[in-house]
Amino acid sequence: MKYSIIIFAMVLAILSGGCKKKPAEIAITPDIEKNHLQRNHIFGDVKCIETETFYLAEDSLTASDTNQLAKLLKKRNADVSTHQLYSSDGFLLKFYKYGPDKVPVMHRIYRYDSEARPNNWDEYDSTNQTTATGLYLYNRNHFLIGEQIFHGDSIAMAFSYTNDGIGNIINSTQSYGDCITHTEYKYNVYGLVERIIEYEPNGKVFKTVKIEYDNYGDEVNRCVYKAGNQMIEYTYNEYNQEGRQLKTIYEDKIHHIKEFNYYSNFDNQNNWQREIKVVDNQIVSVRNRKLIYY
Repeated sequence: MKYSIIIFAMVLAILSGGCKKKPAEIAITPDIEKNHLQRNHIFGDVKCIETETFYLAEDSLTASDTNQLAKLLKKRNADVSTHQLYSSDGFLLKFYKYGPDKVPVMHRIYRYDSEARPNNWDEYDSTNQTTATGLYLYNRNHFLIGEQIFHGDSIAMAFSYTNDGIGNIINSTQSYGDCITHTEYKYNVYGLVERIIEYEPNGKVFKTVKIEYDNYGDEVNRCVYKAGNQMIEYTYNEYNQEGRQLKTIYEDKIHHIKEFNYYSNFDNQNNWQREIKVVDNQIVSVRNRKLIYY
């Protein structure tokens, strides 16, 4: 009887272990399916983003001078402000930029087709005069194959794209007047860009960008190499378990510049509302961000 009880307990343990729920699989959105918010690591159904940027390089505040920083920002007006409007499915509709004292600088309006593919955009100056226009071109599979930027009736810049079987851009040719350059894109198994190779007009490799991601599909490391595999730039992003972006470190190895961007004041959607940029332990800028949701 005792052995029967033991065997029954062992079978029960095996069955209960086999019935445990598997952890939910992490869904990674491929680059080609991302909207503007996802590309910028912004969570939730955002309707509007307002930012205010303060340039403080001449105020000699160190990274630890948080009390003085708060007092200073109360007395200062933003040097640059922006206002961005998004559709309910996360695509940028309008972008406004203002200088000191909210003086208009420029704004841009984006238009889409019924499938949320971008059609065109118009950019205006402070007097509401059109300064540039952008046009998107597609093939019969509705893959993006080109972009054109006009100044008046003339094409100032043009991009021509080659796609893979699902619409990812794998080759890009950029034309700036008589200058023509070429870029290649390579993707990982999740559809995220993992390598970008830029070529000079003469066909030689100019630089290579290698990108690494965490298990959630968030960019962690971005390394830029000159031809010859010499690293010239490095960017590192740090996140917490909730996906909050806590810190970005950027290093320019040629000019020996190292920047730290610290993110804080997260809202209930895990989006940061303050970014502090520090160079050589000095606060050089602060960007406050307000997000309004649908």
